[in-house]
Amino acid sequence: MIAFALILVFCLSLSCETSLGQGLSPQIREQNQRESLPAQERDAHDNHQAAARYWYASRNPQHLPDMDEALKKVLPQARQLCSEVRDFQSWEDAQRFKAYHNAGSILLAKAYTCLYYGDIKQAAPAVELIEKEFPFAMMLEDDRSLLWVRKALRYHQHCCALYLAMSLKVVGKIEFPPERDEFDGKAQQKAIEHMAVLRLREGNINRLEHFFTAIDTSRLMTSGGDWALEIIMDAMCPLDQDAQTEPAWGEMLNAIQLWQKQKPESIFAKLCEARLLFHHALKHMVSGSPGALAVIRSDSERGLKIMRGIPRTSPAWYDTMIRLMAISGSPMTEIAPIFKEGLETFPDYSPLVIALSSIFIQSGEEGRKICCMALDQLLEESKAALAGQVLRRVHADGDLEKLQARLKSETVELALRAAAETWTESHQLRSDLGLVAVTMGNRPLAAHLMAGMGDCWDRSGWKGKEDIARALTLKQREGLSQTLRPKEKAGPEGSL
Repeated sequence: MIAFALILVFCLSLSCETSLGQGLSPQIREQNQRESLPAQERDAHDNHQAAARYWYASRNPQHLPDMDEALKKVLPQARQLCSEVRDFQSWEDAQRFKAYHNAGSILLAKAYTCLYYGDIKQAAPAVELIEKEFPFAMMLEDDRSLLWVRKALRYHQHCCALYLAMSLKVVGKIEFPPERDEFDGKAQQKAIEHMAVLRLREGNINRLEHFFTAIDTSRLMTSGGDWALEIIMDAMCPLDQDAQTEPAWGEMLNAIQLWQKQKPESIFAKLCEARLLFHHALKHMVSGSPGALAVIRSDSERGLKIMRGIPRTSPAWYDTMIRLMAISGSPMTEIAPIFKEGLETFPDYSPLVIALSSIFIQSGEEGRKICCMALDQLLEESKAALAGQVLRRVHADGDLEKLQARLKSETVELALRAAAETWTESHQLRSDLGLVAVTMGNRPLAAHLMAGMGDCWDRSGWKGKEDIARALTLKQREGLSQTLRPKEKAGPEGSL
C-alpha cells in the first residue's frame, strides 16, 4: 500500500509539472531546457545566434554540416513557438522566443551559403522553412540591432538569379515574377543596383557590358514597373555611406575609365561616366559645401561634353542629358526639344517623364503648375498608369505637398487606379500608391488599392502610420512563385 501511494504521488506530481510546463512562457521553457543540459553542451545552446552570424558572414560551404547539426537541436523547440510569433518583434521581445529566431538565423545562413554558390536546389529546403514556418525570424546582434531574415533572403535570391543570368549571358531573357511579400519589390531593385556596382568594382568588364546592354535591349522592368536600366544608371555612385567620401567617387571613376579602356566602343561605359558626374554634382548641390558651385559647373560641363559624343541609341542617353542640362542651368527652351525627341523615340520609358517632372517641381511655382498640367495631359493621352508612376516617385522624393494644392482629385484617383491595374502583381507599388492616396486624404481609394495585401505593405514607407496600413489591408497574403523566371519561349538557355 505504501509503495502504491508513493507511485500515485509521483504520477500526480509529474502530471502537475507537465500541465504547469505547458503554461510556462517560452523564455522559461528555454531556460529550463538549457539547465537540463550537461555543462559542456550549454555553450553551444547559448551561441546559436553567434554561430549563425558567423556562418552568414563567411558563407563557407564547409560549414553546412555544422548548420545542419545545429538545426537538429533547435528546430524541435523552435517549431513549438511558430504559432506564437505572428509579426516581427523588438529585440527585447525576441529574447522570449530565442529558439524561433535561432532557427530562422541558421536557416538564413544555410540558404545564403548555397545561393552564393548558385546551388538553388540545395538552398530550397531552407528557403521553404523560412517562408512557411519562420517568416518573422530575425538575426539578433548583441548591440540590439537586428536583421529581418526574410528581407535578407529575398535580396540574396534575386542576386543569385541575376548573377547566374550574367554568368550564362541570358540577362536579356529573364523577367521578374509577381512579388511574394513586402520585401520582394525593393529586393529586386537593390539586387539590380548592387550587381551593377559590384561587377564594376571587381573589374569584370565582359559581364558588366553584357549586363548593361542586355538590360537596355530587353527593356527589363521590376514587377512594380521600375525600369532596370534606370536603376543601374542611378546606381552610378558609391554605395550607401561610401558616397560621403571623395576617394570613393574617385574609385568609381577609375573603374569606369578602366571599362572604357578595355571596351573603347562601349556606349554604356561613357554613359556611366556622364551619369557619375551628374550624381557627384547633385551631391554637392544638396550639401551646399564650400566650392560647390565650382564642382557643379565642372562636373556638368564634363558630363555634357561626354554626352555629345555618344550616339542617341538608348533611352538612358535622353534621361541623362536632360538631368545634366538642368543641373548646369540650361533653360527649359533648350531642355524641351531633347525631352520631346526622347519621348517620341522611346514613348514607354517612364524615367524620362519622371526626370522632367522633378525638374519642373524644383524650378518653382510656374514649373509645378506645368507639371500638374502635364499629368492631366497624360490622362488625355491614355497614359494614366504613367501618371500614377510619376505621382509615386514625386511622393517618394518628398515633393508631393509642393503639388498638392494644384492637383485635381480626379486626376490623382484615375492615375493611381490605372497604375495599380497595370502592375497588379506588385505589393511594393500598391503600398506606395496607397501612401499617395492617404497623403492626398483619400482613404477609400487607398483601401481599394491595397485590398487583399494582408501584411505585405512596405513597413519603412508606412512607419508611423502602421495602424492605418493595417486598417486598409484586410485579406491575408498569398504565396507566389520563385524569384526570376525566363520569358516565354526563351529556350533552355534562359532557364534559371
